[in-house]
Amino acid sequence: MRFCFWTENGVRPISFLRFLISNAAAGSVIGKGGATISDFQAQSGARIQLSRNLEYFPGTTDRIIELSGSIDAILGAFNLILTKIHNEVWASRLLSMVGD
Repeated sequence: MRFCFWTENGVRPISFLRFLISNAAAGSVIGKGGATISDFQAQSGARIQLSRNLEYFPGTTDRIIELSGSIDAILGAFNLILTKIHNEVWASRLLSMVGD
């Protein structure tokens, strides 16, 4: 799926998407030494920023993640992040079932 939007003067606008992510999932998105987040940014073309460790959305223990760039880039980054989190949840469930 590709989306491409242009302004009247032919410039692609920058869009933003902000959402909450658990602290544990944030660590997965960042990866060891920032490797995963760098890879996701390179693959998608989006900029990915997370609130600092222990900086939570008010009233929660969730961190804020912001994606910016073109709509295509944001959707690509969002897909990479959700796939990573989904795969890790299933992997941990499988490991816990094997341990039982």
